[in-house]
Amino acid sequence: MSEVWKPVKGYEGIYEVSSLGRVRSLEHSISLRNQHGEYVRKLSERIIKQKRNRKDGYFNVTLCKRAEHSTAYVHRLVAQAFIPNPDNLPQVNHKDGDKTNNRSDNLEWVSNAENRNHAVKMGLHIHGEKCP
Repeated sequence: MSEVWKPVKGYEGIYEVSSLGRVRSLEHSISLRNQHGEYVRKLSERIIKQKRNRKDGYFNVTLCKRAEHSTAYVHRLVAQAFIPNPDNLPQVNHKDGDKTNNRSDNLEWVSNAENRNHAVKMGLHIHGEKCP
């Protein structure tokens, strides 16, 4: 699979997400202020470092727009950019059960029940309990 880049919804022109599960910041300028007044800082394009959430094991990134920071799950960014969701399903499932495999061909939109059933089928959960 070749890598394809698409804009992150709500952050167009600032961030892009790839079909391979990477996130990059695009070259752009931001306005800053210090004790001497306002100035513009030019930011170069770069791949954003992903952090693994200690509680749930999913990768996330911090996105910033207009001095407001937010954390986003990488699998959701990939799904929003690459996978149609005509039924407006709420959850993103990793087909192979690997939370770190955020390639677009490994993700699908599912209902809560479908996600739970898949986890049980894959041996990730047993009757609502996490497997050791």
